[in-house]
Amino acid sequence: MTQPVIDRRMNYASPAILARRARILELARELIAEQGYARFSMKELGVRAGVAKQTLYNIFQSKERLIASAITALFEINEAAVDYHSQPGTMERMIERTIAVWRIGHQTINYMSAIIAIYHSPDAAPDIWDTIHAVGCYSHAAWIEALASADMLQPWVDAQTLIDEMVAYRYAIVLAWCQRRLDDDEMLRRLVVGSLCMVLGSTRGPARTEIDSRLAEITAGGLPQYGDHAHSAQRGTKKSILDY
Repeated sequence: MTQPVIDRRMNYASPAILARRARILELARELIAEQGYARFSMKELGVRAGVAKQTLYNIFQSKERLIASAITALFEINEAAVDYHSQPGTMERMIERTIAVWRIGHQTINYMSAIIAIYHSPDAAPDIWDTIHAVGCYSHAAWIEALASADMLQPWVDAQTLIDEMVAYRYAIVLAWCQRRLDDDEMLRRLVVGSLCMVLGSTRGPARTEIDSRLAEITAGGLPQYGDHAHSAQRGTKKSILDY
């Protein structure tokens, strides 16, 4: 994934500054989990971190930028913890990652709410919004780019536009869940099935056939259970239509 704009300047920071920043972000994640986005307090974070509130603003410039950095750091930690069985850049990786991330994310509604609050805010700074958008792209961008490279998208479909529209759809589903309009199971089902339907209408040839078949399997048997190692390993060795 492209490195977020808000973090690029840290490449030139000293180890001591990076360590302090990492500790602040760790404490920020704790505070987000406890209090959510709206009640998040820079003053309280400064007390916990043992630094002045102004120091936090000197490092991160704003509350929103700090929260975006904390969310990105958590995303990277969670991503590194997932032991995937499917191949990168495939339909199955999109499904597996959606399920794996949800198993982690549904336990931390305040993080999900913070992501949604920033993404849908008309006042979010462009680089902060781009960071949250990039997190949303990660589940499916590689797959759609691979389909485009294999000339399996319909001629009227722009790959980047499709990637962006899927982020908007997926975050809309997350918003409905945060508002308690969807329960956990229905939210996850809509994330997977809705994403597959969007790409189904945008593809042609073997890609369209593969997605249609997978949707039929999910309709008949429900979402795959990747916790079952034998099932996951078997699906991970299945040849993708992009390999033909």
